[in-house]
Amino acid sequence: MLANVVQRWKPGVSVSTHLLVAALLWSFIGIYLLVRGVLLYGAGLWWPPLLALLAGALKGHYLLARSAGKNILRLRAMKDNSCLGAVYSLKMWLLVLLMMLAGRVLRVVGIPEQWVALVYLAVGFALFLSSRLFWRQWRP
Repeated sequence: MLANVVQRWKPGVSVSTHLLVAALLWSFIGIYLLVRGVLLYGAGLWWPPLLALLAGALKGHYLLARSAGKNILRLRAMKDNSCLGAVYSLKMWLLVLLMMLAGRVLRVVGIPEQWVALVYLAVGFALFLSSRLFWRQWRP
């Protein structure tokens, strides 16, 4: 009986929708972190943000692209009507939670705002660049 209730109310979506949601999440969170980073950095030297963007590009190319690729393969192997929450694996959801917690800790422990801004710029740029892999796979 519980299985029937869960099956009836689960937000089941297509593989295409999973790819769209993943692309939107990576893009919007990347843009959000980039904007936060720019606003938080404020006026200052021009080269630290540039280095942060370079670090983000490297992280996006070498680390997040690999994660995105694995996630795309996992999503492509799923059947339609899979739960929307399966857009990420449990391991990836835990990593998202850990990254959110790390961002919170950075703001609370007293690290200068400009350093936090550089982290936001690097991570945001990496996410935004890597989102292109999901966009390439998504077909409406």
